[in-house]
Amino acid sequence: MLPTLPTPTSVARRGFLFRLSQAAAALTALAVNPSRLVGAEAMPLERGPGADHDAWIARLAGDHKVMIHAHQHVMTALVDARTMLANAREGYGVPESQFSLAVITHGPAIQGMFRDEVWERRALGTFYKVNDPKTGAPATRNIYLTAQDGEPSDAAVAALVKRGVTFVVCNVAVRTLSRRLAAASAGNADQIYADLSTGLVPGVYLVPDVFVAMQRAQKRGVAYIFTDRSR
Repeated sequence: MLPTLPTPTSVARRGFLFRLSQAAAALTALAVNPSRLVGAEAMPLERGPGADHDAWIARLAGDHKVMIHAHQHVMTALVDARTMLANAREGYGVPESQFSLAVITHGPAIQGMFRDEVWERRALGTFYKVNDPKTGAPATRNIYLTAQDGEPSDAAVAALVKRGVTFVVCNVAVRTLSRRLAAASAGNADQIYADLSTGLVPGVYLVPDVFVAMQRAQKRGVAYIFTDRSR
């Protein structure tokens, strides 16, 4: 008797559950110890048949699901995310377990989604003209991972990950950044892309195109907010 072969649906489901468990483990490690960003596993872009580009949507649970879209100013999105969580809880009585947030980034806002070593290796502080508030020099670390002076203490990527916020990055934007960095340094765009796409903060989701991703999320009941003012 021939063995029963797995169906495409069962294979896709097992793949999804495995990816979800990987994301949960990475997020837990980051929440407990942000220093584990170094060398931790990113969430690469899946390709080919069965690729689940909607896995980030599946993470959004509860009765209230919102995505905050940022193009220029990632710090504004971080502040708005923590403020929404607090105001929903304190002003509307909605517990955080029922209020799911995703921060969707493309353009310059993706800068907040890379690990410290990528910032240093690719001189992102110089490229984005972001200075480290502690040194005044171009940042060689991702300043958005931890609290900044003058901002709420929990308006930081690591703190929001701990509270269950999902972060999403546009692959088109990463490709564009790779080409611009290559042009500025006479480097190889494909090699830079490989470095950037595997150097995301653990648990961050890389999707083929954020506009398509957001449209698909809206069809599944996720509300949309665009926030892109400077601070």
